[in-house]
Amino acid sequence: MDENTPFVFLTVTWAADRTHFSLLHQSLAQSRFAHIPHHVVVHHEDLALFREFPDIILHSTADILPPKVEQRRREALVWQSRLGRRGTVVSGSLTRYTGWPRWVRYTGWHTQQITKLAFVAASPVDTVVVLDSDVIVTPSAAIEDFVCPGKIVCYQDLRSADGLRGKVFHWQESAHQLFGERFSASEYDGYYDTPFVMHAPSVRAMLASLENRYQKPWWQVLLQQPPRRWSEFGTYKYFLRHCQNQSVDWRNADIMGYLFDASDIAQLTDKFTRMLRDRQQHYITIHSQSSGRQLWTAEAYVDAVREILRNNV
Repeated sequence: MDENTPFVFLTVTWAADRTHFSLLHQSLAQSRFAHIPHHVVVHHEDLALFREFPDIILHSTADILPPKVEQRRREALVWQSRLGRRGTVVSGSLTRYTGWPRWVRYTGWHTQQITKLAFVAASPVDTVVVLDSDVIVTPSAAIEDFVCPGKIVCYQDLRSADGLRGKVFHWQESAHQLFGERFSASEYDGYYDTPFVMHAPSVRAMLASLENRYQKPWWQVLLQQPPRRWSEFGTYKYFLRHCQNQSVDWRNADIMGYLFDASDIAQLTDKFTRMLRDRQQHYITIHSQSSGRQLWTAEAYVDAVREILRNNV
């Protein structure tokens, strides 16, 4: 990696999100970021599906994850295949309350978080911008979205704690508990989406802090948390706010746009076109539903969205 570049992009993905990734890839190529290195880490078994994309730096999870985590990720994949989505959900509930079965901790959602942290920790470039596969970069996106001289950039969405519940509550609570604090606040940060800016020296300091506190590898500390109750982004934000002294440029996430419903293609494309032309919208997420609960797939709208992107260069 070139240490002189202002930042690099990182996408951690897998086969089920390949169609989404194709739109991200197209939008980056048409954007001001075409020259920025884009590192893509995919599950080792999915490498062949992503080799056709030009101008990316492709990595396997086997290259990034600690060997024991990669081995257990593959074992978890076998269990998921046998039990299906419902069986995996039930197994996750058992693990949260009994600690067994262990394999649930190593499913793709968890190991992708470990992959992001491991990659950023090893980065010679200080700023790594994480982009999920379902993000589309608009013509308004700019280098300044991710850099601020002398400061760490991090996006936030502060909300009243009165509405805090569900997974975001657990992510906040887990982050505090990891560092020995009880979560209690009048407001919370609800931004867990991407683009997510990560500062490599801060990530290295955070992981070292966890290892020193728990006297075990950082990845083991995180994977011992109850399944789906922790977040790499939430843990990182806690560390930025409470455990380090470098100045942080906390930015509101106003430039991020979202499309949640793709059931009506005509409606989706109309909204997407208007958002793409809105100079206040720098990034649009068409939320992936590859977790197994989808009412539609990206294949239903990929051609229409691709054509809109071509016409809005």
